[in-house]
Amino acid sequence: MTAPKIVPTVVCNRRGTPRLCGIEVPADLQALVVERTTCPNDNPECACKPVVSVVGGVDEAGMERALSDFGGCVEVAYGQLLSGEHLLSTLERHGLYMALSTATAYSLAPAHMFCNVLAERHHLSPELRDAIELAVHEAVVNGLLHGNLEIGSGDRQSLEGLRRFGETISTQLRDPSLASRRIEVTAVVSEREVELAVIDSGPGYEAESLAADDRPDRKSGRGLELIRHFAQAVEVGEGGRKLRMRFAR
Repeated sequence: MTAPKIVPTVVCNRRGTPRLCGIEVPADLQALVVERTTCPNDNPECACKPVVSVVGGVDEAGMERALSDFGGCVEVAYGQLLSGEHLLSTLERHGLYMALSTATAYSLAPAHMFCNVLAERHHLSPELRDAIELAVHEAVVNGLLHGNLEIGSGDRQSLEGLRRFGETISTQLRDPSLASRRIEVTAVVSEREVELAVIDSGPGYEAESLAADDRPDRKSGRGLELIRHFAQAVEVGEGGRKLRMRFAR
């Protein structure tokens, strides 16, 4: 894989024209206002807001460096700047923010990298760091498969079922409209707790119906059950697309 292109950047609006660090953003990119102390566009409206890193050709090392240096890592893929509405609120609370395409997130290990930076920044214990990683990994996988790729749980108890499930994943990932969907991971740390969220771009689901299904042989909801084992509190929001998790420090 080629080395990631990491650009410490701002996106600001000057006379209605989005710009990245003085470089004009193509019209088909979604621009988000994320400004820094000194604006290269000499824009008097620029405020002192967090800086985010825009990454292309991303790998784990590039994402980890972007998060460590800037607190935010946003992928540019499929002609889009994959930032979402949670970016500013997270960075303004001095948190960590990552936005990746489905294809990139599925091919890498974003939960491991994200938790490496989180633990180093906030001196989390190894036990807490590992619990958070397991929960975030499960939430990301669920968001990618059942949210962005719209794949049901299916039969994975047999080799044939696993084979069909793998083929379905490969088929869905070849669809650009699904592979380009965004998944976001956010983290904000206070003295008492670590709050994380994973937000997918799928059609969502009814959290109440899932919680009501307590059959031991059910094929869905087990990932959420595992997350609840590690987290002190779990909330489902935004129509089933957002999973917020809280961990006591």
